[in-house]
Amino acid sequence: MKITGSSAVRTLREDHLGASTFLEKGWHLIAQGDFPGAEAALGAAIDLAPTDQRAHALLGWAIMRQGRYDDAQQILERVLASDASNAMARASLGYVYLRKEMMPEAAETLYFALRQCSDPKAVLYGNFYLGLLHSATGEVEIARKFFETSIELGPSLIEAYYELGRTWWKAGDDAEADRVWMSGNSANRFSVWGRRCAEAMRLVRAGEEPHCYS
Repeated sequence: MKITGSSAVRTLREDHLGASTFLEKGWHLIAQGDFPGAEAALGAAIDLAPTDQRAHALLGWAIMRQGRYDDAQQILERVLASDASNAMARASLGYVYLRKEMMPEAAETLYFALRQCSDPKAVLYGNFYLGLLHSATGEVEIARKFFETSIELGPSLIEAYYELGRTWWKAGDDAEADRVWMSGNSANRFSVWGRRCAEAMRLVRAGEEPHCYS
């Protein structure tokens, strides 16, 4: 701290290089579905670089996927107040609105995130979340198109295969649902969603309903 007369000026020094390690770890853990682990890693990144809006946006994502929607909303709205071009924060906020059943706000926010087109991850997840939105409102054909786009953009997003299969199942086409789930399981049979695709196949073949996770 530098003292000048009666005033004090604190020079903020941020370790963005050190924070980047935790930032990458946080993103990796989000992709693996370990949201508490991601929250811890991203918290460490923010401790090192408090003004890094990417870390704050990812932290909001990790928190929202743990069901703490009010906390996530506050974080994501702060990010957008500081950086309105942060499409990933906007897409995540759209998901928060969806989970809080604020459907008009969710649709407006998600479509806006896609129009920004500034972040490939935001485009990927914006499409996926719009699929969830239209699936929740019973518009399964529209939802299907968004899930298919999600898979084209991110073949490793196995959750999209699961939800795409559910749209076919809702439409009464068990065979197509089974084909999609088999593709998802084959893409990554050891992931959480790969195992859930296998579980969905087993349930539907036994005449039971697949679980709704999202």
